[in-house]
Amino acid sequence: MRPFCPTCHTEVRETDYFCFNCGKNLKAKPLSTSLQAEILYYAASIFLPPLGFWWGVKYLRQHDPVSKRIGIVSMLLTVIATIITFAWGVRVMNSVSSQVNEQMNLIQGF
Repeated sequence: MRPFCPTCHTEVRETDYFCFNCGKNLKAKPLSTSLQAEILYYAASIFLPPLGFWWGVKYLRQHDPVSKRIGIVSMLLTVIATIITFAWGVRVMNSVSSQVNEQMNLIQGF
């Protein structure tokens, strides 16, 4: 028994992502697991850390092991990038604070 489109009730193939008659989305198209997509998501996870969680969850919801690996690596890179960014921010803030304190001490010592 072949499936039917829920909107226009036209018979469709099980492998179809869209109804050829009305264009209704029948099932989600799988995410790309090409090398270019992996590199793009890994780089974006490093340079735009919060977005790595979103991409990671999207890939973890897929059923194939390659997609799950991409999702896990994206999330790990996001966590690492977030920790490094936070540590760097704390270091910069401490440096600025100590410089301000030194300048204030020089001004008060005048």
